[in-house]
Amino acid sequence: MKIYATLAAAAALLLSACTAQESYKNAVSCAEVTVGMTQEQVRHLMGEPTGDDATGNGHTWSYLFGSATDTQPIKIMFGADGQVTGKECAPEASGAERPTGN
Repeated sequence: MKIYATLAAAAALLLSACTAQESYKNAVSCAEVTVGMTQEQVRHLMGEPTGDDATGNGHTWSYLFGSATDTQPIKIMFGADGQVTGKECAPEASGAERPTGN
């Protein structure tokens, strides 16, 4: 029984580390997104979005930022032509500091 508790604790640590690494990558990448980039350019830079919401004139892609218990979406907005019209990086998403993975 003790081995299961140890395995569960190890898995939880790995999961939080992956979340922090993914958040850091997303923060750095978000800072590099510029207006006018195509969806393909953003996908190459940031990978597949965790969310894709259709809007009246285009799409909004979401990427996670934060810890396993406190997430904030990073949003990349595209116009009908498939080019970036704006972005919302989390306030801490400058890429200058790694999230702690609370």
